[in-house]
Amino acid sequence: MKRNYLIPGVVALLAITMPVLALSGKVWSEVEGNTAIIHHDNGYFNCCADMAFEIVRDGKLVNIYERDLGTHPCYCMCYFDFTHMLDGLLAGTYTVKVWEASYDEEFKLAGTTTFTIKAQVGSFSTTTLMSECHDAEGTEEPSGPDAEVLSLENLSTPTETSARISYHLPKDAEPVIEIFDATGNRIRTLDLGAQAAGDHLVVWDTRNQVGQQVSRGIYFIRLEAGKDIRTLSLVVLR
Repeated sequence: MKRNYLIPGVVALLAITMPVLALSGKVWSEVEGNTAIIHHDNGYFNCCADMAFEIVRDGKLVNIYERDLGTHPCYCMCYFDFTHMLDGLLAGTYTVKVWEASYDEEFKLAGTTTFTIKAQVGSFSTTTLMSECHDAEGTEEPSGPDAEVLSLENLSTPTETSARISYHLPKDAEPVIEIFDATGNRIRTLDLGAQAAGDHLVVWDTRNQVGQQVSRGIYFIRLEAGKDIRTLSLVVLR
């Protein structure tokens, strides 16, 4: 089961050490409308990574810093996929460098990519998405009463008319599902009320908060139950 975490906005790093060159993972980019989407696939971090991000613009050069703060380390490592969405950039061709660091290590270059913005729309803003860890190394499966965790699964990707979303509550809760478009704008909120622990299923009719059909594209489903949050991506076809 693939699970994801949504990290809204950008968490500023207090200090940045000098970077050291060393390629890791894959960095690539795409542009949807006026939104630049920077992908860093297979970033290698602790499987309980506590991530912080900083995005620094210098003319047509953008540096993205990804650091695991190391406040809750586990005895395992795995790969994460990061998506950084940049809006409100001036027109032009940009070069982006993505840097990664774990704990107190120096930043290493994960990769470089370029993209072109045709025209500026709106003011500059960013949204960062982080996937659940995959291809874990050294992980031991939990057991006992603490083994159950909040989980989220998309049962219908891609979809044209409706999306079946499955989730598991480890304990009684009042979960809320929020749906975001590719630019990070919340388009729908599903207040599910009080629910008992266990497996649940909800269907999103691919409509926004005012009942309009959403357009073709990538959307993100965010499940919040108590202090726990999970997110996943979903593709809508029209």
